[in-house]
Amino acid sequence: MSSLNALLVAVDAGPRETLLPLAKHLGLEITSDGDWPQRVRSQQPRLMVVGTSDSAAGRAIEGAARRAAGAAAVPIVAIEDFPGNYAYVEGGEAQLVIVESEPAREIHLRRSGLRGPPAEVFPLCRYDPYRARLTQLRQDTGRSWAAADAPRVLWAGQPETADSVATLAALAPLLREQRVELLFKAHPRDAGHAEGRYHVLLENAGVPFLDVTAASVHEALSLAPRLVVTQFSSVAIEAGFYGIPALWVLLPGAGLARLQEKKGCGTPPPCAAGAAAAAFSDATLQVEFGRALHDDACRTRLMRCFDAYFEVHTEAAPKTAARLRTLAL
Repeated sequence: MSSLNALLVAVDAGPRETLLPLAKHLGLEITSDGDWPQRVRSQQPRLMVVGTSDSAAGRAIEGAARRAAGAAAVPIVAIEDFPGNYAYVEGGEAQLVIVESEPAREIHLRRSGLRGPPAEVFPLCRYDPYRARLTQLRQDTGRSWAAADAPRVLWAGQPETADSVATLAALAPLLREQRVELLFKAHPRDAGHAEGRYHVLLENAGVPFLDVTAASVHEALSLAPRLVVTQFSSVAIEAGFYGIPALWVLLPGAGLARLQEKKGCGTPPPCAAGAAAAAFSDATLQVEFGRALHDDACRTRLMRCFDAYFEVHTEAAPKTAARLRTLAL
């Protein structure tokens, strides 16, 4: 039984993964539905800890939970699973937002303005399961690379089909020229995948691929791609714990515009910190793709910065739980 009487609320996969190590540490469960006013009245929590879902349904449910907590004067702490995800909810404003880094804190403050809640930096609990297995994951990846006949690249998509199609179309000639096998992983909410749009694109481009959309993230990364390419999927972050570098492709009118619209930034904080490579045009894509895939010095530098940015040797849940306890007194 936890000594912290808190209500944990998260809906989308990312927020639930973010809160899960914390929930296990505290001996609590994560809830994602219910009569929120009744739940607050019956449990009388000293604190609500809420995720920052990106989907419309997820935001609606978490918003309702936050308003119920606000009406009962229960303090609210929001934990971002991705920089820029915190959203204002009238009647359910958080008293504190937990973010992954100082650049993420700056994004939050810029989006929320002077009247927004304060933010504090903690390593994300979401990645604690990877931190616990870091050495084994990287050893397994290294052995797979040594035994591989040809390099593989994993594409991790976002929900917006048009953006992903445009990005993959720019990437396809490089994949063909480098003679890599593409591991293709569409976002679960990407309608274009069910329509077969990506298979047609890749087949027409002459790119050999394996569709791993149905595989778990661990199963996909266990296939040992040498590089993960994405717009801004968290799969690229999870890959770093396997020792796999990432390239974030943010083209004007596609990934870059969407990132600015959804997250309020032009350069993702991990890229700004050197923890991932980034390409912002077709010309830089060709250069950065080759370096991130083949340049050992570049790859080593990316992983060194990744380890520092995501504090890969620090278990996050105990530190976060200790801070939450101070708010629930």
